Amino acid sequence: MLGRGIARHCPRCAARPVFVSWFRMVERCPGCGLQFERENDFFLGAYMVNLGVTEGLLLVGLFVYIFAAVDNPDLPVAPVVVIAIVLAVAGPLVFFPFSRTIWSAIDLAMRPQPLEGAPDDEGAPPSYEAPRHRSDGDPGPAP
Repeated sequence: MLGRGIARHCPRCAARPVFVSWFRMVERCPGCGLQFERENDFFLGAYMVNLGVTEGLLLVGLFVYIFAAVDNPDLPVAPVVVIAIVLAVAGPLVFFPFSRTIWSAIDLAMRPQPLEGAPDDEGAPPSYEAPRHRSDGDPGPAP
């Protein structure tokens, strides 16, 4: 499922296209009907994925510079700063659609969504339901 998200496909059925443009995602998957934005602020998780990837890339670049500077103390810092600024601005823009489909895959793994047009649970056997406790502290009649 995560591999489908990394490939910018629908995490449930791997259908494409799920993007109208680089920054605009369709509301539902054209293949299986999966609703991508399931609630308000749903893609806040995608923002966190995008932030984590960008910060991770900057951290790797910083360590590469530090290890290179140990061997060569006269290594100029200006090109590294310019590259870091470009990466900090361009990284989130380039990774934006990937972060959305990756987050959709993570959310779908944590909270599965039934398929569109799937039969209702009316014909299914009753599922176990945990006993409910009364709010007044009385557990109710003994079994």
